[in-house]
Amino acid sequence: MSTEDKTFDRIIEVKAAYIPILVELLFLGARDSPIRVLTGEVARRIGKSQQLASKQLLELEDEGFLERFKSGRHHSIRLTEKGVDQLTRLYLALKEAIEAPPSSIEIEGELFSGIGEGAYYISLENYRRQFLERLGFDPYFGTLNLRLTSKYRKLRRELEHYSGISIAGFKDEHRTYGGAKCFPALINDLVEGAVGIFERSHYDDSVLELISSINVREKLGLKDGDIVRIKVFLSGDRPPKPRTP
Repeated sequence: MSTEDKTFDRIIEVKAAYIPILVELLFLGARDSPIRVLTGEVARRIGKSQQLASKQLLELEDEGFLERFKSGRHHSIRLTEKGVDQLTRLYLALKEAIEAPPSSIEIEGELFSGIGEGAYYISLENYRRQFLERLGFDPYFGTLNLRLTSKYRKLRRELEHYSGISIAGFKDEHRTYGGAKCFPALINDLVEGAVGIFERSHYDDSVLELISSINVREKLGLKDGDIVRIKVFLSGDRPPKPRTP
């Protein structure tokens, strides 16, 4: 996460007074599926009146932080992706304030072939120039795509909340291209590269995309289905030189 000033309103969008409700709903299991819970129970858990709890739930629903589903006389509640994102931002900010942030994390995934979209975008001169200036290498045309299990999807989501190395979006006469942020990485301890978090990728958080100056598949003799290990450097510093195979 950035070392810039981290005031509360820069970290999350939801009102501070509504954090207790979101936290309690998380504890109750509303992240993974809708839960049936009475407003009175929510009020008791956060130490507020039922009227205030009801008002806050309605506002959180209106602002897209939770969803409510009616079945007869009862309501079920589920946190939206936006709501979970806000809690994740808060968690990481508090964790960084209390603990020394990790310098790196390790992620593993199963290699698979993409549809070639990465090769097209990386070949665009505006992107290539920035990769060269900010990452220190001219990328090979194409991305290395890893499919992640639930264990590593959590780490992939957390990457979105660190600053990384910014790659600016741009426009041409035809369309607008989204920005990205990158993190220096080592691939199987042998090849330098970078993890890319792209604004307009058609992949979700179950996929990790990487770029490198070389054809990593060819260099390491990789094929679809192989498990690849990535060490991601969160500080933005260049990784240590890879070991010699």
